[in-house]
Amino acid sequence: MTDQSNTITLHAERLEMPSEALGPATPETDSDLSQPERIPDGFMLREDGIYEMRGNEDTDEIAVRICSPVIVHGLTRKANGSGWAKIVSVQDPDGEWHEVLIEKLNDGGTSLAPLAPMRDFGFEPAEVDKVAKSIRKLLKEWKPRKRITRVERLGWVDDQHDTFVLGAGRAIGKSEVFLEGVSGEVQHTRRARGSLEEWRDKIGLACIGNPLMMLSVSHAFSGPLLSILGSDGGGFHLRGASSRGKSTLLGVAASVWGAPEFVQSWRGTDNGFEVVAAASNDTLLVLDELHQVDPKLAGNIAYDLANGRGKSRMTSGGAQRNTLRWQVPILSSGEISLEEHMKTANRAIYAGQEVRLIDIEATGQRYGAFDELHEFENGRAFADGLKQRVGEANGVAGRRFVERLVKTVTNGGDVKRNIDSTVAKFLRHWSTALGILPEGQVQRVMKRFAIAAVAGELATGYDITGWQPGQAHKAALGVLEKWFEGRDAATGAEVAAHLEQLSAFIRAAPSRFATEPGAISEVQAGWRIDGFYHVRPEWWHQIFNDGEAQDAARALQDVGYLDASTPGSLQKRLGRKFPSRPRVYAVREEALVPYLG
Repeated sequence: MTDQSNTITLHAERLEMPSEALGPATPETDSDLSQPERIPDGFMLREDGIYEMRGNEDTDEIAVRICSPVIVHGLTRKANGSGWAKIVSVQDPDGEWHEVLIEKLNDGGTSLAPLAPMRDFGFEPAEVDKVAKSIRKLLKEWKPRKRITRVERLGWVDDQHDTFVLGAGRAIGKSEVFLEGVSGEVQHTRRARGSLEEWRDKIGLACIGNPLMMLSVSHAFSGPLLSILGSDGGGFHLRGASSRGKSTLLGVAASVWGAPEFVQSWRGTDNGFEVVAAASNDTLLVLDELHQVDPKLAGNIAYDLANGRGKSRMTSGGAQRNTLRWQVPILSSGEISLEEHMKTANRAIYAGQEVRLIDIEATGQRYGAFDELHEFENGRAFADGLKQRVGEANGVAGRRFVERLVKTVTNGGDVKRNIDSTVAKFLRHWSTALGILPEGQVQRVMKRFAIAAVAGELATGYDITGWQPGQAHKAALGVLEKWFEGRDAATGAEVAAHLEQLSAFIRAAPSRFATEPGAISEVQAGWRIDGFYHVRPEWWHQIFNDGEAQDAARALQDVGYLDASTPGSLQKRLGRKFPSRPRVYAVREEALVPYLG
């Protein structure tokens, strides 16, 4: 195939921003005791804690210490305006500061129960009379001016796409945030280590000459783009023999966002996939060892992970819990495909599951999963070297990518329009290069590759990867071409034979197809309307014989020539203008034109 990779590249200058990195939107918790926001009258903040002026009409007021140091840092609420609470900074006995969310201060009580989160981080009430009443009064009357957005997951704060939350609650963008509900363990795996230059030199450059690795890393960069584009989650399953580099590819891709521990096991998805997915929102979900998940559940889990919505659940009091949501690209690995794994439990895969986790043969390269070893002697040495490098530099590339995106958005750049336009260009080019129409299930697969390619080109334009412009596009197209050639689908000759057979039927009696909606006679085979030949099922089975009818429909659908109402179906239900809204086989007229003469 002629290499046209340089004819279409993402014009990164459209999304350009100054090269300096943005600072964190949420400053480190380093409370300044000398200049807190105005403390309520009757209280004082000193080095060793909070003091309250106490006395009565018969005695002079004296300062009584009521607790260890505390500062009300700000008022917080969710992006939708609900969930108001106060963020309180408390100092533990070691002198370290911690931010805590405090609610239910207005319930009229006088106990210290609402302050349990503060005490968990080392806050110490003094042993004096009426201490609970005094501390609650202090916190209720302390009215900070600062407003902070309360978030329960990592990723974009809202659909304005101007603030992104990384691990440890660090926010990039306009809004200051308070992160809750994400475990310290999860945040730890999203930490940054090393410099961007180290990541680029040690990991980014190693991708050059290795299409699968470059696609995997490009796919990792697509995480923040899915929400901007309004695209579903999903991704790639790297299939192949053990100890041939698949897990190394996962680790390299994961290094865009975090530490080696960022890679999860499929085993943990049996019962906890919603939590795992939500914790990876807008970044990357990496799952190793497909065989470890129950094959009865694997297909539905893959579908639900890509769908981005957890199950609705009720609290013990009968209220509905917040449903977990996420949008995340997925990168998976295993020795067998999702379809093969499901077959071990007598489960059949359907198209909606298959296109959400695209199966890629990953160990048929020159050196297992690799084509270019750079300075290493063999594939094992290359894999071991990459594992060491991933441990030394991780989490910095994704952070810089988000910084650049946020700056572009806040400067008024139309990121969605530019990326949509480039994805469309890639799809047109690939359609021509591969000789297929980007429609139906094939279109969804091609679009997944295209979004990854655009993300890789964008990261390159941001000077993150060390790649040349066009290399991410070329790598994605190369892997897509191998996927298309190797998939279990009809050959071009078989598709052509089916089109010729249908065209011969049409040529013999064009009047069998009505050109207006409405009732037709029994001797008519269907309708020719809106760019489609709509063939009634009984006639379809006559044209192709009963034994070939389903195979013909599936072959035409695979290449985008057959339209259907729902994923997994081969038939389309017509609209209300047609009596009884019949089901038909809807074949694109443009596919038949070369055969109709």
